[in-house]
Amino acid sequence: MIKKISLLIIFFVISISAKAESNKEIIQKIASRFDDINNIQFDFIQTSNGLVEKGSCYLSYAKKLICRYLGDEQKEIIIKNNTLIVIKKKYQKIYYYRMANSVFATILDKKKIIKQINQIRKIAIKDNNFVVEFKNNENAGSVRLFINKDTFNIAGWETAGYDQQPTSFIIKNSQTNVNTKEKFEVPNFDLNGN
Repeated sequence: MIKKISLLIIFFVISISAKAESNKEIIQKIASRFDDINNIQFDFIQTSNGLVEKGSCYLSYAKKLICRYLGDEQKEIIIKNNTLIVIKKKYQKIYYYRMANSVFATILDKKKIIKQINQIRKIAIKDNNFVVEFKNNENAGSVRLFINKDTFNIAGWETAGYDQQPTSFIIKNSQTNVNTKEKFEVPNFDLNGN
């Protein structure tokens, strides 16, 4: 009986050590993959408050992002110089926000993501993705970043802002380190018709 208990304890300890090593390897692979990424081009599906929107984005780890939404409003989001800009071309409207008050302050900060990944003790899994959770300050809410288990590419994120409303952002057809001539330019609407 003591022999069986001893074997069971040894098996349990070996199993825990193998899982810990496996976690450590996964975390290192995710961090290494992020370190290699300079930019990502992708399509997306965004769901918030029952509204589903689709489009395409280009994210640069120089803390820049541009997303073009499909639909009548011709909505775009541009982030550069710590400013989040929402453009609605149909109405010729531009809205400016501080990026520090948005979840993009985390998503666009590769160093912050890598630091957070390296602090993970146990890797969480949801569907076919690893999950990295970021605890932001009160103003920016929280971010759950999803990393594809097979490719180690970003698969999307879930956020909850200061109002606790969840937003899901699913990434499709991503390509990393692509050459682009994207300029992240804000349109200059001529409201006087000149």
